[in-house]
Amino acid sequence: MNTTDPPTPDTTAAITELTESLRELLAATLRHTFGIALDKVEELASTFDRFAANGGITITALLGGASAHLEGRNRFWGAATRVLSSLGPGAKAALVLVLVLTLVLLPVTVLLVLLALIVCVVLISLRRTDS
Repeated sequence: MNTTDPPTPDTTAAITELTESLRELLAATLRHTFGIALDKVEELASTFDRFAANGGITITALLGGASAHLEGRNRFWGAATRVLSSLGPGAKAALVLVLVLTLVLLPVTVLLVLLALIVCVVLISLRRTDS
């Protein structure tokens, strides 16, 4: 066949069939590639969920703060609520107990600190008068 000859019906049909086959191959490749990419994104998301569940308080707080930042909320409260929600019932009860004891014992602690400061001031003033 010479390049100047017009294409015959057989070659036109073959070219059309080849073009259609290439389009189908491209479509199948794109579907397969996007399927793999979506599977990898889902794997990454499940990995982040596992990190949040088992990775400890630091990872949980980091993910909570990041998601709150993306939603336009306060990062600190996002991290704190995510950490508190991930704690078990025993840890939550211990945290509440510590907070209650802190509130109850706070006046006593303040009085002890003030008493220690008064004693320090008296001792310093006595040393200055002796010398």
